[in-house]
Amino acid sequence: MDRAIRYFPLILLVFHLIGISLFMSLSEAPDLSYLNIFMSAILVLIAEKEQRKSIQIFAFIFVTGFLIELIGVQTALLFGEYTYEPSMGPLLFGTPFIIGATWYAVVAGAASVAGLFRLNIFLKSALAGMLAVIMDLFIEQVAIKYELWRWTDSQPPIYNYICWFVFGSMFAFLYIKNTKNLNKTALSLFWIWLLFFTVLTLF
Repeated sequence: MDRAIRYFPLILLVFHLIGISLFMSLSEAPDLSYLNIFMSAILVLIAEKEQRKSIQIFAFIFVTGFLIELIGVQTALLFGEYTYEPSMGPLLFGTPFIIGATWYAVVAGAASVAGLFRLNIFLKSALAGMLAVIMDLFIEQVAIKYELWRWTDSQPPIYNYICWFVFGSMFAFLYIKNTKNLNKTALSLFWIWLLFFTVLTLF
């Protein structure tokens, strides 16, 4: 398995390069977004060293990420006023099941980047939260462009990014505290997603 894990970053890169071409050429491509998210999150999880603990962290972030999005969609108390489209996959009370995997993948990637710096866990978590916000800035533009979700005011409010920083930092603290080894797949995914969403935003 360790030998296979070495190729995960390459697999993700190739998969996302193909994804870019599909987004630019097929109108149906956004409907496959949830599969891309799921595959990315699962590869990151498989690449973790301590599987039992990592599965617990994955489950917590997945479920909690889904619940805060559910609260956001139903009440607008978190993130702002927005609605998800069917292209994000199966919905429960207007919230896609896969959104929890998005939180896990973004946080694992951001935390892995933050882990490269010699900082205490609180500063690393805050840095990861900031990196998660940067990632969301790019994700939002692609999501709006390809109608994955809609904001009432057409663009996300500042409050959305504040919530992303708060929850991203909290999830990152949990991830960093319980992850002793650098996850190269998560690290690679962060930069691959930045490339992926930047290209789709610009072109």
